Amino acid sequence: MSALCKAIKPIVVASWMWSLCWSVMAMHPNESTAQMPPTTMILKSVRLYGAKEITNAELQTVFPTPAPFDSLTFKAQLDELKKRYIRSGYYDMRIDSVRWRVEPEAYQHLHAEIFISEGPITKISQIHFSGNRLLSENELRLLMQTHEGDALNGQVLEKDFNAILSRYETLGRPFAKISIAAIERNINSASESGLKLRIVIHEGASVKIAGYKFSDSLNTQHETILRELPLKVGELYNEEKFAQIKPRLERLGFFEHVSEPELLILQKSTQDDTLQAIIKLDLIEGNTNVFDGILGYQPPVPPEESGFLTGMMSISLKNLFGSGRRLGMRWQRPNNFTQELRVGYHEPWVLGLPLNASFEAMQLQQDSSFSQLMLAGSIAYRLSENLSVGALAQLERINPIVQGIRRKDPILPSGILLTGVSLTYDTRDYPLNPTSGVLLRNEYRIGTKTLNAPDSILEALQVRRSVVQQRLSVEVEWYQPTFLRQVLALRVAGIALLAEEVQFSDLFRFGGAQTLRGYREQEFLASRYGFANIEYRLQLSRKSFAFLFYDVGYFFKPQNPLNALDGAREGWRQGVGIGARVDTPLGLLGISYALGEGDTLLRGKVHINLINLF
Repeated sequence: MSALCKAIKPIVVASWMWSLCWSVMAMHPNESTAQMPPTTMILKSVRLYGAKEITNAELQTVFPTPAPFDSLTFKAQLDELKKRYIRSGYYDMRIDSVRWRVEPEAYQHLHAEIFISEGPITKISQIHFSGNRLLSENELRLLMQTHEGDALNGQVLEKDFNAILSRYETLGRPFAKISIAAIERNINSASESGLKLRIVIHEGASVKIAGYKFSDSLNTQHETILRELPLKVGELYNEEKFAQIKPRLERLGFFEHVSEPELLILQKSTQDDTLQAIIKLDLIEGNTNVFDGILGYQPPVPPEESGFLTGMMSISLKNLFGSGRRLGMRWQRPNNFTQELRVGYHEPWVLGLPLNASFEAMQLQQDSSFSQLMLAGSIAYRLSENLSVGALAQLERINPIVQGIRRKDPILPSGILLTGVSLTYDTRDYPLNPTSGVLLRNEYRIGTKTLNAPDSILEALQVRRSVVQQRLSVEVEWYQPTFLRQVLALRVAGIALLAEEVQFSDLFRFGGAQTLRGYREQEFLASRYGFANIEYRLQLSRKSFAFLFYDVGYFFKPQNPLNALDGAREGWRQGVGIGARVDTPLGLLGISYALGEGDTLLRGKVHINLINLF
């Protein structure tokens, strides 16, 4: 609820409830509390006679014992007892007398006996509404928890009023007001009485959104921002959509700061009972275009061989020309025999629909074993604020490399076309550094892998030409705030390759900074693996935090059909450590120190990664 809307909601429940309590309490001026004992005594117990409504547990909260006796405090406790009965509908409750008893063995120990008459319960006999035009009386009653036949409860009625006002806000009436015109008590007999509530509603003028006002000198196009906003120009004001404006813009990742939206009233429109308004937003853009990298030169060993370059370079354009398009490129070469080049492009709002298209190309040279070419495309349709579904296609080609050390198992040329579906559910408050919410990503792909080799070779190796592959991946993230600036983060992820034959080139590689810390990058080969990261974070800024972590992972590698000596393998690994993520001009820099199984304190792994890749 906006601050403006909160300021214009006068709820007078507390004031009239207090007046009602005071008037009822004044009905019995002759109630006797006897002569108060001296204040030097200890009140050991309080017993209530004639009470059916209040329980012993509630009595203890009103009269906590043992406690030093104070006459003013005791009178205030008697008043609170009366108020509790009145809130439950016992408006005729009275205190007949209070008796005091002193223990003979301990003259300072005091016991109180309170004699009351509860009287009949008075319930609501009628609720009458006036001033309502947009909502019928039946619709208003459905929004309330207070009904005829209930005892009048001020706290419940205040929640009912908030529910009614929220409903008017969704109908474009943020200036609606609600108040109680009168509370009438009818007493027909000693056993029959009831309250009549007269509720007055001032619906106020409707508000139509005439436009938005953004900060000056933005590189992001206004059309790019407007299409992401849930409250469109020309629509009536809606409180739920209004509250989604800030988190929706923060999720884009374009802005360093997004202010709370302000609703500014301009003037009345030509339509009756309608106000024109604009929504003001102060936006500060972040660094969306980043180039970073590191290069190294490995001298020849031995001298007669040639040296080579190693390193990593990345280009990330996350808001291309202010249109929301993304373009990314990454090159990395950890050694002389392994090299990866990856290029990606993301096109949002295809054909003006909440439909995103992505394309990716990757070329990998893995050791001296094989090269892989991958082309992939996907589309994702946003069904709601947090849920999207998608479809994808992926083409892969594997070719053996004949150089370096010859492998004991041959790599056969192959190709596969995978198609699949995806599901994403995301309620995180701020994806770059969440403090609450859940992320669920799930992908399923299926295709037929075909080996491009002569039949004679396939027969000699006893492998099939075509094998159906299924690939299933799941990732779940959960964030829960604990104390001030502290967050508990849990991430569980896994991937599985299901096929009758799994060759060396099909295996996944995992381990390192992004999956299982405390181990080398891509240390493990597996057809199925899963891992869990548990972090306890201390927030340093909007994007930065320090953390303690515990990682655990499982992997399974089946028997290699092309090498009898390369048998099945599975295992569990775990790692612990500390780390931090810091916001730098190059992007988010993550650094951690982790200990894997068997590591001593001085032999841990340092993981450094830039979190600005496409």
